Amino acid sequence: MLFNSFTYLLFLPLVVLLYWFLPRSFGKTLLLVASYVFYMHWMPAYGLLILALTVVNYALGLGIAKRPEGKKKSLLLWGLVLNLGCLCFFKYANFLVDSFWQLFKLVGTPLHIPGVDVAHSPALSIILPLGISFFTFEFIHYITDVYRGSAPIRNFRDFALFAAFFPSQIAGPIKRFQDFVKQLDHVVKFDWDNFNQGMFLIFQGLFKKVVLGDNIGKIVNAGFNDPAGVGTLDAWIVVAGFTYQIFFDFSGYTDIGRGSALLFGFKVPENFNWPFLAANLTDFWRRWHISLSTWLRDYLFIPLGGSRGGAWKTRRNTMTTMVLGGLWHGAAWHYVIWGAFHGTGLVLSKEWTDFAARVPVLNRLRPHPLWHWSGVAFTTFFLYMAGTIFRADGIPQALVMVQKLFVPAASGQVIRLLIQSTVPASLVVYFIFLFWQKCEPQLEKADGKGLVAGSIDWMKTSIPLRAVGYATVAMVILGFAPSEVAPFIYFQF
Repeated sequence: MLFNSFTYLLFLPLVVLLYWFLPRSFGKTLLLVASYVFYMHWMPAYGLLILALTVVNYALGLGIAKRPEGKKKSLLLWGLVLNLGCLCFFKYANFLVDSFWQLFKLVGTPLHIPGVDVAHSPALSIILPLGISFFTFEFIHYITDVYRGSAPIRNFRDFALFAAFFPSQIAGPIKRFQDFVKQLDHVVKFDWDNFNQGMFLIFQGLFKKVVLGDNIGKIVNAGFNDPAGVGTLDAWIVVAGFTYQIFFDFSGYTDIGRGSALLFGFKVPENFNWPFLAANLTDFWRRWHISLSTWLRDYLFIPLGGSRGGAWKTRRNTMTTMVLGGLWHGAAWHYVIWGAFHGTGLVLSKEWTDFAARVPVLNRLRPHPLWHWSGVAFTTFFLYMAGTIFRADGIPQALVMVQKLFVPAASGQVIRLLIQSTVPASLVVYFIFLFWQKCEPQLEKADGKGLVAGSIDWMKTSIPLRAVGYATVAMVILGFAPSEVAPFIYFQF
């Protein structure tokens, strides 16, 4: 079920109404059933997959907690093999089969092996379950933290709800079970602040996804569908466009998920913190897809050795983490190269920071705003290049697009699409909104006597005005929406 679909528009209010009007004892069960309905709306059979993994990991958690210290590790290893094996089968089986097949053809053709040049790849017919990467990572986090000493979840319904909670089920954020269980144990009461903030996040997410992400995506698709036909300025618009498309698409999903959770009184982690203001790649990964980057740090980078053991091992661990993080995004070689590209960037960024700190002249420049903003500009340029690798169908297409960026050629096709689209007007509205977001805390500190402060207070207390505001935003989103509903980009991961 898509967050930006008419079905979800009916599903969410119905579940919210039932949740708050039914007796409290039914609340968790209702959310669990609703989560399975949400997931199985796409492909009912895969509801059995998540249920089976839930049962097994629940049992593993209890088993790890009960076992003597010396025997916990073997059970943890079995759990890791099971979860990673499931992920690898559904996500990487075809990738591995096809990679070996292409290697076999490469070797077999010169050797004149009969039929190798016309045979088809023996790839399997596997449909990737939605969100498998996300709920697998949550299961790995759970059994690993129980092994490290955290108390397991003993109530099966609570554990099943942690695994299936629909606002974060398909594309995160990746939850930590310790935080989620505390909220399950807390007696939830309806709170207007949570409701208002939740509705605000839902509409903000829909605006990002539908009005900005989907419309920018049409322009990006036009360029990547015919990279040989775009000019230099066209190529820059397309490459930059994808960087912001994926941000609006994914952060929009996160906003809708976080907002939906708040309607039930739950808080899930923030996933983005102004990532395009990062002055280096290390800072960027602290701001972008925060739940994944912290997961990779805690369950991959640190177990590999982290920053212990000297500079060379630290760089090696960084590269390994980012390459595997790239592979997590998709079963294709250009995702692996994207991860290696980011890993190289992180290593070089750290080297440059250390070098600048050792050189007196450079070290004196570091506090200057020009140093910061030049770092922001370079980081943004790096993200454009990385995004080209990520978005392209393969490395050859990415190289063509990069060539278009730097070899002068006449433009026009993409520029015309951009000018004729709603994107420029939508971006103006969005930047006005960002300005208002920045100014609102200062306005709230006003003494309340001014017209602006009084209006803000009235908007927060007047239910009819809020309803009019929601209806107005909904009409704007519908008016700017493209004709076709586009799935979220991270659903494929």
